[in-house]
Amino acid sequence: MKILYPFAKRFIAGHDFESAKPEIQKLMDEGYEVSIDYVGEKSKTIKDCRQAFKQYVQIINFYKNKKIDISIKPSQLGLLINPTVSYGLCFKLAGIAKKRGHTIRLDMEDSKVTDLTRNLAISLNARFDNVGVAIQANLHRTKEDLNILIKKGVSVRLVKGAYAEKEKIALQSPEEIEDAVFNGVAELIKKSKITHAVGTHDQNLIEDIIDILPKSKKLDFEFLYGIRRDLQKSLKEKQYNVRVYIPFGEDWFPYVVRRLKEYKNLKFVIVNVIKEIYEKAFGSRS
Repeated sequence: MKILYPFAKRFIAGHDFESAKPEIQKLMDEGYEVSIDYVGEKSKTIKDCRQAFKQYVQIINFYKNKKIDISIKPSQLGLLINPTVSYGLCFKLAGIAKKRGHTIRLDMEDSKVTDLTRNLAISLNARFDNVGVAIQANLHRTKEDLNILIKKGVSVRLVKGAYAEKEKIALQSPEEIEDAVFNGVAELIKKSKITHAVGTHDQNLIEDIIDILPKSKKLDFEFLYGIRRDLQKSLKEKQYNVRVYIPFGEDWFPYVVRRLKEYKNLKFVIVNVIKEIYEKAFGSRS
């Protein structure tokens, strides 16, 4: 895996918090909002969960004088081992983050934990008012979930959905999924007054949202670190809210594999890396 790390650095800000700090600071200095993720999921022991908890506390306290967002996978804090332990650790993190002026976003994992993750976000946000959740637009249940979260005042990061799900559970065609994201964003803008996010690198979808839906200062365009940096920069220069999801940590390999799982994603990344190199060397012709 060490052989792959130079390539992985495209998607990972650092192998530990110390090495990630300069990249995080650089993006903040450039005017981006940030969502920091200590990579890892499905912890196998309570000890692993407590270690992840300690790392998040360190992040929260380090940025005590700045406003950041923390992205957490509940299974990293024990959701699949002991939901009570997971709730306790998330509860403590939400409280510490609240004192520091930060927000927390629960990342959504596969459909086995959709209910647990959504309900955890609702419960924690009712107590601290700083906890949101990622929702996958491809699931058939998403429209109902969005209605519930809007009524409960929970911030949503709407994404297409990175997990392969069966047809009875989720939409399968790219066109249907794109429509679901667009319609979901429209509902969030129309029915809610709090800030939400759409997480996508699909430029056509982003342009449809910008061109068709009312412009909202309560909508973040969220990108993964290292992907479509050209589009990130362009949107920021046009005064849109741009947030970068920044992962770091020693358990980087599964994260990178997920980013490149499909051939089209690998091709997409390679094309954009080449494009950035070309524009840096010769300047953009657009």
